[in-house]
Amino acid sequence: MGTFMRTAAVAAAAASLLGLGAGPAFASGATSCPSDGVLGGSARCSTLSNGVLSAYSTSAGNYIKVNYYRSGGGALTAKLGYERSSVNNWWGFQSMNTVPFHYEQSAGISASCTPMIGKLYTSGGATYTTPPVDPC
Repeated sequence: MGTFMRTAAVAAAAASLLGLGAGPAFASGATSCPSDGVLGGSARCSTLSNGVLSAYSTSAGNYIKVNYYRSGGGALTAKLGYERSSVNNWWGFQSMNTVPFHYEQSAGISASCTPMIGKLYTSGGATYTTPPVDPC
């Protein structure tokens, strides 16, 4: 079994254990977004000028994954994060110059049915968001 296949198998097993499902949007992040921003289940997205911002959660609300699929554009330094209960939680700034590419962050968090919003914050001060992800 090659490295890619082992990686895919491990990702699928982890998703199964977390109750995330094995849908293609979760496996690598969305590359397109429907106009209503609903990817299905506890997954939401927004179309940006240079890609798609998406957020995913488990049905128990104890895991969040934020993914930015960057399809084009020039140099970009930005950070991913999420908002829960009016509190922003950010991962560090990173260079997002490679295109096309999926930039993502995830975290295990305390279980809650409180909706979460995926976010992208650029070094230039712009903030982009997903529609609220309602885990329950």
